[in-house]
Amino acid sequence: MFGPIKPARPDGVAMIIILGVITAFAPLSIDLYLPSLPLIEADLGVSAGLTQLSLALFFVGLALGQFVYGPLADRYGRRRPLLAGILMYGAATLICGFATGIEALLVGRLIQGFGAAAGPVIARAVVRDLYSGRRAARMMSFVILVMTMAPLIAPVLGGWISSQLGWRAVFAVLALFAVICTAMLLIALHETHPPARRPDDRLRRLFAAYGPILRDPVSLAYLGAGGMAFAALFAYVAGSPFVYTEVFGVSQAQFGYFFALNVVGLLIGNLTNGQLVMRYGHRRMLSTGVLIMASATAALVALVASGVTAQWLITPPLFVALGTVGIIAANTVAGLLDRYPDHAGAASALFGVAQFSLGAASAALVGVISAGPLVTMVGVMAVTATLALAAVSALWHQQRRPASVA
Repeated sequence: MFGPIKPARPDGVAMIIILGVITAFAPLSIDLYLPSLPLIEADLGVSAGLTQLSLALFFVGLALGQFVYGPLADRYGRRRPLLAGILMYGAATLICGFATGIEALLVGRLIQGFGAAAGPVIARAVVRDLYSGRRAARMMSFVILVMTMAPLIAPVLGGWISSQLGWRAVFAVLALFAVICTAMLLIALHETHPPARRPDDRLRRLFAAYGPILRDPVSLAYLGAGGMAFAALFAYVAGSPFVYTEVFGVSQAQFGYFFALNVVGLLIGNLTNGQLVMRYGHRRMLSTGVLIMASATAALVALVASGVTAQWLITPPLFVALGTVGIIAANTVAGLLDRYPDHAGAASALFGVAQFSLGAASAALVGVISAGPLVTMVGVMAVTATLALAAVSALWHQQRRPASVA
């Protein structure tokens, strides 16, 4: 009745959807979980800081995992490391779901993040296997566009699940997602990095590929811009449940709708980048995105410093600031991978390390600073956006040097 399922074509919509879905491990694990934070705090009898630490540790796992998966993907291909990561993610998700104390939950979230790291690293490497230059930036925009559906839907779904079924049911849904992704990988994603293109060096030498990238000022500028933009995003992710419920007076059940509203900004940003990057190139789009983010967070600082706490006034600049993250991410990845096409896995991993280690630090700062939820969230976002702007300035300075041209 049904014919055999064929692997997704490189230029097909199915490939975009597959890469977007496996990249969604991280945002889905964060945003589906966010509405549960107050419930976990009450159920396990711990402080808000400890529950937010579960977010920070997830980010730490994501950063460490990407450092490992990059060379593995270059040496052993894309499919096998991805499958190993998904299986680890599924096992850790079960640990979290059955945790009876905060310690087990924190350990489970750390391992869960390590497993989830395989998705974004390998998705970006697959994009570089199949595309280059502006086409890679355009493809990354569409992949991130699909990935953005997770934070658009997840908070609403997570709010409903946690309020109706309890916070443990959230991890049951994440375990089911891992099962679905495993089936999709085995059936529809072919190997894009065949043995003939893989280096035969030992893994120790493959890890050494990080050295030239980390010594390259242009690459460091890309990593700084993209990493700091995500640090701003994760400051919002960690702080928003408490800002919306404690400052804006939004109920837990309704929080997901307001969170999703700001994710629409990410969606618009990715659509815009996909349309414009072929015309203007990834460097101009990256610079524009960072400049808009810095301006929007400066507006937020001005509002909060003036004593404004009204949701209808805070939301517009917050919407604009978050809408630039997809633009910044897609063009950072395109620039970095275009510079190191022979070590796409390692370059992709370093982007993930910067993205999630800075995100972990940002989320942890939001949890430990006791200046009030809104002041803390906005302050950390503004500082990280300013640092992203400094990184872009350094990028343009390096690109003007003839010796630094890739």
